[in-house]
Amino acid sequence: ARWPFLLAVAGLLCIAQVGNARADTPRDAPTALSISALPEGVDPAAAAVTGGLFDAAFRPLVGAAPYFAKGAARWYRLRLTADWRAHSVPLLIIHNARFQPVTLYLPGDARGQTQYHAQSGRDGRFSRRALVFELPRDLRAGQSLYLRVPGSVKATPFSVGIDAEEAYHVRDTGWVRVMTFFEAVQFTMILVGLTLWLALRERLYGFFVGYLVPQFLYLLVSTGDIYLLPGARWIEPLGVRLLWFVAALGTPFALSFIIEFCEMRRIAPRLARLLSWLRWPWVVLTLTSLLPMAWHAGNSLQPDVGNVLFLLCAVAAITAVAVAWRRGSVAAGIFLLAWIPQSVFTALRAAQVLLQLPLPGWLEFGLPAALALSSLVLTLGLGLSTLQTRRERDHARNEARRDALTGLPNRRALMARIAEALIDARQTHRPLSLIFLDLDHFKAINDRHGHLAGDACLRILAERAQSELRPADTLARWGGEEFVVLLPGAALDEASTIGERIRRRVEANPFVAGGEAIAITVSLGISGYSRSSVDSPEQLIEQADAALYRAKAEGRNRLAVHPAYAALA
Repeated sequence: ARWPFLLAVAGLLCIAQVGNARADTPRDAPTALSISALPEGVDPAAAAVTGGLFDAAFRPLVGAAPYFAKGAARWYRLRLTADWRAHSVPLLIIHNARFQPVTLYLPGDARGQTQYHAQSGRDGRFSRRALVFELPRDLRAGQSLYLRVPGSVKATPFSVGIDAEEAYHVRDTGWVRVMTFFEAVQFTMILVGLTLWLALRERLYGFFVGYLVPQFLYLLVSTGDIYLLPGARWIEPLGVRLLWFVAALGTPFALSFIIEFCEMRRIAPRLARLLSWLRWPWVVLTLTSLLPMAWHAGNSLQPDVGNVLFLLCAVAAITAVAVAWRRGSVAAGIFLLAWIPQSVFTALRAAQVLLQLPLPGWLEFGLPAALALSSLVLTLGLGLSTLQTRRERDHARNEARRDALTGLPNRRALMARIAEALIDARQTHRPLSLIFLDLDHFKAINDRHGHLAGDACLRILAERAQSELRPADTLARWGGEEFVVLLPGAALDEASTIGERIRRRVEANPFVAGGEAIAITVSLGISGYSRSSVDSPEQLIEQADAALYRAKAEGRNRLAVHPAYAALA
């Protein structure tokens, strides 16, 4: 149970690494940017803007952040407030641009450089946490940098800043370490779930893998690591639709997993039906997210409906799981522990998108951390569930091999034990004996004193016979009033001694029922293993049974030995 704790500590150390990088890295004095913008709806040609023809039309942004305007491209002009004098190259850092293509025009360059999150072939020196443009080292105050951002389905803010390459590299590396750790945790849990599913073939584990894989892909798309994989150029045209797709795909599996893992159909059937119906809107959203971008252009239906629907599903799911927990489901308690942090951070992320707010750093790290924690806790929960299932299976198997009245092994368990003992006797050349015993006049006891008294006699017989056996011996109920004792390593003389002790022990004390003493005695038949006459458990039982009938015929309450075994001795 230590490894989840160690993983959590490793995650905290990775997060601390980012803070240490920020605190310990020598940084050049920050250089401020002045930002101005053309009015919305004004989108001249790039050559006219970079040639300075529209400089007089730019208006300073005072106390406001730049943003992607709704439905129309917009131009921004960036200027340093002081000359760049740091020893390392200046970088223009744009956060929260996500999948929007942003074009930067440097002084004297009308061609422009375009970057976006899903772009293949980007500069490998930097992660995809932000769009990073390298600027001239000799950049001076007053020189204009022009930024063209496309229109969006809704006004969305982004941030722009200047940073030294060396300092940014250190912080970017820390961010990569943290995100890689979270991705590694998710991937490991997927492998665990996939292994369980392939081994056990239970749909619970299939839903678990279906729940984790879209989460993992969502993290890869968000960090941009998916675009580093081979063949990423084929998914580049999907842009933000890929993010919508994996986000929508995971929710039906999550709801299915909740229903199975928390046993909702048994504990809360109405809530289980509600969660089942909530899966279908997500199936529709998953399919529509793959439609061409022209279908999505000009409206925010897909993300807005998805975010609102997620908030509703989160409330319904947490309510259902809480009800199951209150009704005694341990799995539901584990799921609440795993899912509440994830739901809180996902809801905050959805609200941030809906309200068009900037993405704060704590939310940027908090969501993948919550996803990793959720997958880890749920995997532990599945392990506990698997262990409980195995215990219940073993218990059921033991109960199926045990007699309900006496608690002794039943005929099925006995035959398996005799087969093992015969193999051992053949291989080791050790003796093996078997006693078949029967309670005398059992029908008369039932007829005169009742079946409850008869059952009590059987239990007393089992207790008294068991008390005379060695630790390695096996006493089993064959059926009715018949019992069998298996004596590995015992030759005829020792088996006869044990049988006689059992006979005397049983008859020593009468059983009292309803104030009347009931005398109980047993007849016993002995057989044993010999290479010439016994080669199967059935033959061993048959010979002991024949000896038992001989003991009964001779007057009961006595012991008889099968002739073949007596001749061998």
